[in-house]
Amino acid sequence: MTALQTALAPFTLKGFYLLTWGTTLGANVWNTVSGYRTYKTLPRATFGTLQSRLTPLYFSFSTLSSAALLLTHLYFHPALISFSSFFGPLNWRSSEEGRQGLLILGALVPQAVNWFYAGPKATEKMFARHRLEKMEGKSYDEASPSEAMQKLNKSFAGLHGLVSSLNTVSFISLAGLGLAVSM
Repeated sequence: MTALQTALAPFTLKGFYLLTWGTTLGANVWNTVSGYRTYKTLPRATFGTLQSRLTPLYFSFSTLSSAALLLTHLYFHPALISFSSFFGPLNWRSSEEGRQGLLILGALVPQAVNWFYAGPKATEKMFARHRLEKMEGKSYDEASPSEAMQKLNKSFAGLHGLVSSLNTVSFISLAGLGLAVSM
């Protein structure tokens, strides 16, 4: 490989694939670390407002970059696109290329669910809880919360848990892809 080819390597489709994977994984890690840090640092209402602005950007970026990763992967492995690839000799479960594609889907699908459903629903419940706190004049976690607050707490906790779990699945898939590609 010449010096020019080495210098231009990141600008090839393979370079794009690796940069996209690294950026997507890095965004996932950064979102987790910064989310924890801001939660511990900011007042809860401020943190909630900040997250309501940042998480849609993060979920859209993660979804779109994972989609770009999948499209690039399929470009390199067009045999995976055919209908028979799901059942034939080069299928998604038994071939290395197929398993890597499944790992990419394991990152893409959870982030898409977070972007289009779970994230907006969790944000909606969070703001509803903030409004109810102002109306009732007490915090969501005070002793003897109202029935409405208990219902919102339960709903928000479930949605927040879903968002966190989906994000974790995405992280594990992206980290697994890195291991699979490097072997």
